[in-house]
Amino acid sequence: MSSYILIHRRDVDNRWWNDLVKACAVVGDTFEIHCWYDETAETMAALKYGHEVRSSWSGGTVIRGRITREFLSFLTEAKKPADTEIYNKMTPFFTIVFGNKLHSEHYGTEIIISKVIREKQPAVDRILDQMSEIGTVHRNIG
Repeated sequence: MSSYILIHRRDVDNRWWNDLVKACAVVGDTFEIHCWYDETAETMAALKYGHEVRSSWSGGTVIRGRITREFLSFLTEAKKPADTEIYNKMTPFFTIVFGNKLHSEHYGTEIIISKVIREKQPAVDRILDQMSEIGTVHRNIG
């Protein structure tokens, strides 16, 4: 089952985002983070877990690495960003791609779940069931 999530409420915390990352990200898979060029603090933080790669994206820096427990802790234990004027940021990173399973776009306000490990499906279903009040959830069954 794949899913698409679009958050529309601005008064929500990022616990749901943290829970989805914990349920979908797999230690050992690759990750990719995209930061805009002016996001120097965010880029430096991401570089602690990966390395810069050449990319056709002209807007910023792309960092790639392997998902580790430390990387997941860094992401899921961080406080929600305070600068939410433009986006209701769940994460400080514009894009995070977790292997072939999860895409977190537009600072975590747009999520694409491509693949869920079978054992984690009940947890993902519970998270998505609780999200109807804060966003739009489209589930593609099949």
